[in-house]
Amino acid sequence: MPAVWIDGERVRLDASALLGQGGEAEVYDLGDGRVLKWWKPPEHPDYDGLPDAQAQARRRLAEQPAKLRALPGNLPAAVVRPSGLALATKRGAVVGYVMPKIAGHPLHAYGEPRWRRDHPLDGNEVIAALRALHDAIAGLHRAGVVIGDCNDLNVFVDGPRVHLIDVDSYQLPGFPCAMFSERFVDPRLCDPSGALVKPHDEHSDWFAFAVMVLRALVYVGPWGGVHQPADPTKRCPPPARPHRRVSVLGPDIIYPRAARPIASLPDELVTELRAIFERDQRGVFPRALLDRLRMRTCSTCGDEHAALRCPRCATTVIAPPAIVHGRLRWQHVTDARVDGYEVTREPRHGVWLDGGALWRRGALGPERIGDVLAGQTRAWANRRLGVGFYRAGGYAVGFVFRPDRGRLDDRVALPKIRGQLVDAHATLGTDRAWLWLVTADAGRLVTTCIVIGDDARVLAAEAIIDIAWLAGARGACAIGPHLFVPTDDGIVRVEVTPAGIAQTRTFAETRPLVTSADVLALSPAGDALDVMRRHDCIRMQLG
Repeated sequence: MPAVWIDGERVRLDASALLGQGGEAEVYDLGDGRVLKWWKPPEHPDYDGLPDAQAQARRRLAEQPAKLRALPGNLPAAVVRPSGLALATKRGAVVGYVMPKIAGHPLHAYGEPRWRRDHPLDGNEVIAALRALHDAIAGLHRAGVVIGDCNDLNVFVDGPRVHLIDVDSYQLPGFPCAMFSERFVDPRLCDPSGALVKPHDEHSDWFAFAVMVLRALVYVGPWGGVHQPADPTKRCPPPARPHRRVSVLGPDIIYPRAARPIASLPDELVTELRAIFERDQRGVFPRALLDRLRMRTCSTCGDEHAALRCPRCATTVIAPPAIVHGRLRWQHVTDARVDGYEVTREPRHGVWLDGGALWRRGALGPERIGDVLAGQTRAWANRRLGVGFYRAGGYAVGFVFRPDRGRLDDRVALPKIRGQLVDAHATLGTDRAWLWLVTADAGRLVTTCIVIGDDARVLAAEAIIDIAWLAGARGACAIGPHLFVPTDDGIVRVEVTPAGIAQTRTFAETRPLVTSADVLALSPAGDALDVMRRHDCIRMQLG
């Protein structure tokens, strides 16, 4: 591992202290309340075989020190500013910077339906965080700074406070920002292909803020949903929707069922968002809209909304407890559960992480399953199978194990993971695991699905982009060679085919009962699928 000089002392960068990494840098915990952002050099393994990326790394190392010194001193308190520099040698070149360690979750998580369901919180806390973010952006603009690549992965929410990171990518006079995130970039600045052709400005920061407001409140971005007009020839393909301003708030859109209804927002806020996304209205986002915004909980259904009446209760029809529809039979149940968990430092599930090892509860006490990288390992298990990985220094190591016996097998040949790891989860069956890695690379979120056999063989590995069933992957259930996924179109079946990972069947009769935010599990008897919905659980028998 490399070493740097900080405050006149040599510090070796230990892989166990790695907190995260993106396409340009790695962040290490210094153990004293500070972290180090270390810019990847051209020879970093992530850049192997990528001459353009290597050239960009050289330019970054040459330009960033002057850019850091050009930062104004009157930045808002929410901005995580450099508190020192890291040098290659005692008096050498600047290779990174030190900053305070922060707490909280990325704002990106607040726009994910499943995360919000698993982390219930008062919607007014989210609104307070959005107000704090509004203040921070306005303060940056007063200081002459444009964020440029303004996105929800660079904003951390800590209660009502926010922390803005990646200050070294901000746009300053003489230092333009060439980076952008396709989910947040202002379409005014892009050509029809989506490439950035005009420089960022204050208006583009406020456009990105409007995107964050929409995602944090209703769990969908401005270009979400599916455009499906009555005339198929007028359908706008997904990549062209930002250029044509076909937003999720407009007509002819099949709205994601896992998202919170647009009707849960006040009309004045929806009108403002439509003007921004569809008619290129720009300027400072009206702070008064956030000041007047209040979330309230419906006394009937328990949903939150900021409208005059609960949109869910106004439209919901209570279904009878059991229905036969074609070859589908379902009923309400109370004993549904997921046979799987993420391995943590707590031994309550029988397998846990402790230091640089994976452990199980054996008949005679704790048993060591195998060695892993301390602080950098993610693992998941059910009763029969476990899978995990760790990543450090540009390399990723995958492994499988049996929760009940045997040693860890780390022969899993994971594909190279590039960019910032945003999320990871696994769906476990009895003889294979579906490992999902979400990375942000060059402003784009990419989900890589890796299907791993219990013998450590990689059965398939594929980047899954712009496929509808991906939205329900976190709630999927693995049964034999098949993966059953909840979607807004019903339950679908996915499997490994000669052509790759593909959807092979749609159970259309389940569409009225399932959304992509639900969680599927095999019933205790093994003869049906349980669907854990937001307010109840049902058991389905599919023909």
